[in-house]
Amino acid sequence: MKKVVSGVLFFVILIVILIFLGFVFSPKYLSKNINIDKKSDVDARLAKEADYTLDIIVLGDSLSYSSISPLEWWRDYGYACYNFGLVGGKLTDVKKAYSSILKSQNPKLILLETNVLYIDDSRDNEANNVISSAINSIFPVTKYHENWKAPFMDKRSGFYKGFTISHTIAPGENRDYMIPDEEKDEIVSYNIETIQEINELCIQNGGILLLYSAPSMKNYNFSRHKALCALAADMNVEYVDLNLPGDDLKIDFTTDTRDGGDHLNVYGAIKATGYLGRYIHDNYSLPDRRGTDIAPSWNELLEKYIKAVNNQK
Repeated sequence: MKKVVSGVLFFVILIVILIFLGFVFSPKYLSKNINIDKKSDVDARLAKEADYTLDIIVLGDSLSYSSISPLEWWRDYGYACYNFGLVGGKLTDVKKAYSSILKSQNPKLILLETNVLYIDDSRDNEANNVISSAINSIFPVTKYHENWKAPFMDKRSGFYKGFTISHTIAPGENRDYMIPDEEKDEIVSYNIETIQEINELCIQNGGILLLYSAPSMKNYNFSRHKALCALAADMNVEYVDLNLPGDDLKIDFTTDTRDGGDHLNVYGAIKATGYLGRYIHDNYSLPDRRGTDIAPSWNELLEKYIKAVNNQK
């Protein structure tokens, strides 16, 4: 009898602990009690931004938040941009994130990094997604388990409008990985449907979708380039591939990557951000917010960002 009581008591205590941790790791609690920004829920990031002040947002997975540094655009053009890239995000996650963003922001330009189009997100997984959602509702800690890292990561490197600074250099090799061929790496139909739904959301809310591919030897090739060009043409949206060789963007995979050519480090991200910034400035009409009410807080963060980029304390 004692063993049964002990077993029941153990599970009751475990459930209480899980519920408590779900509360502690929730974005609402963390945003109020810990200075977090990146690698947390979208709602936690939105909580730190004044309503309806963001004109550009960046969506995608880790290739997005490692390739675009919003404060570079603030300094050069006065663009108010936030990078909402998600750790391990899938396209349906991106759609949900954009829907959440629209509750308090109305961005004019929505940049979507295209690697999420090649991550399996088919309807075959819907049953698992339903089960996962039910578990997440009962025990939120299963959804927010990554958030325990937030306070430690914030102290370690800092986060700047969703961009993570990494000075790590883990060289890849400078090779031609965009050699033209006859193949086309097709995108699964479910992801095509989802990106079309995202584009419809953009149009309905007065936004413009811009697809871009971050420099990544491990994730891109010419076959994917052709498929993405075809998709953009079918959707009547612009597509910028930063993997194509050119004179204006000189990514050096021996110095500009943090992990052998998969993700950019800060040196590569500054190059990619600069290139895309010039493209946006030349092709879109966006406001310069450096003379508005948000300027003091953005300028203060910019100073910290510049010191962090230069490894200054």
